[in-house]
Amino acid sequence: MTSITLPVVKKQVSIGTLILVFLAALGAFAAMFRWVDGFSHVSNLSDSRPWGIWISFDLLVGVPISAGAFVLAATVHIFHIEKYRPILRPALLTGFLGYLMVILALLVDLGQPQRIWHMLVYWNLHSPLFEVGMCVMTYTAVLFLEFSPPLLEKLGWTSLLQFVKKISIPVVILGVTLSTMHQSSLGSLFLIVPFKMHPLWYTSLLPLIFLVSAIAVGFGMVIFECAISHQVFGGQVRNEIFQGLARGMLITLGLLLLIKVGDLAYAGELGLIFSGTFQGNMFILENLIGIILPIAILLVPKFRKSSPWIFRAGLLTLLGLILYRLNIGLVSMAGEPYVPHVLELAVTIGLFSAGIMAFGFAMKNLPLEEDPCTHVH
Repeated sequence: MTSITLPVVKKQVSIGTLILVFLAALGAFAAMFRWVDGFSHVSNLSDSRPWGIWISFDLLVGVPISAGAFVLAATVHIFHIEKYRPILRPALLTGFLGYLMVILALLVDLGQPQRIWHMLVYWNLHSPLFEVGMCVMTYTAVLFLEFSPPLLEKLGWTSLLQFVKKISIPVVILGVTLSTMHQSSLGSLFLIVPFKMHPLWYTSLLPLIFLVSAIAVGFGMVIFECAISHQVFGGQVRNEIFQGLARGMLITLGLLLLIKVGDLAYAGELGLIFSGTFQGNMFILENLIGIILPIAILLVPKFRKSSPWIFRAGLLTLLGLILYRLNIGLVSMAGEPYVPHVLELAVTIGLFSAGIMAFGFAMKNLPLEEDPCTHVH
């Protein structure tokens, strides 16, 4: 009798993946605990601190780090700058996953998440939260359509792929419009608390600051994501792409700094920056890390042409945005002392761990690299 020896296939799982799976599972457990038992044993939220880390980080950071999707979609599809096409699909993937994480975080944060459908039926046209909610849901659907071509290519659904490509321009225009609206509307939410918010952050220009800071970090996030993903999964981004992204980031950071300083000077509140208070020091830190240092790096011609230095500037911009949004949601607001509960942190860390795993899976299994030459008309 002839025996046949079958090869043994070993699927190696890295330590990093195991850690991400554990953190995602822990976050899912914390979320389930919150849905079953309510807020009391899961969070340190209170009547004077109704918005904690889930809003200050998951929402206020999750939305702007996804802004690279609408920035690059407009650049490639509307302005036809084809050199950025090779990094468009990864940026759309980042945006789509970012919004999914925002939605999941909101379902954890909402007091009655099972009533989320009420917003679709009982419209409150005077509420900034209504506008944000509708835009987030609609823009997530738009991002799915924008990102669907690699999925359809993988599945071999040619007819549907051709239809999606035919409607790509109006879909991109709708996406840019929706993203612009709710990036600024997030700032509008805080206009209703002028007496609760520290004057270093409270201004009628908050919608504009939120929009410009989102565009700036959109460039920074694309730089960060491209560098890290190509380091992990292989390949290389052309230096001219990094330099173009760096120019866009430098312009928007300069505009952001001008708006912030000009607004404080007009209000006569520049002295608050150097008051020596905790709020003043945090304001200095957020702008030093997220605006001044990246601008200083990119103003040096040698650094502006160096991919490693562009990456450092993008990383600083991303960290500065995180600090700014945490300052807005936590540091600037009056109220009871608040430190996030360990299970609040577990939900946040679990969501981002799941997002990292989903991004890695998509990068390995979907055709996310595009050749710009095949799309030039």
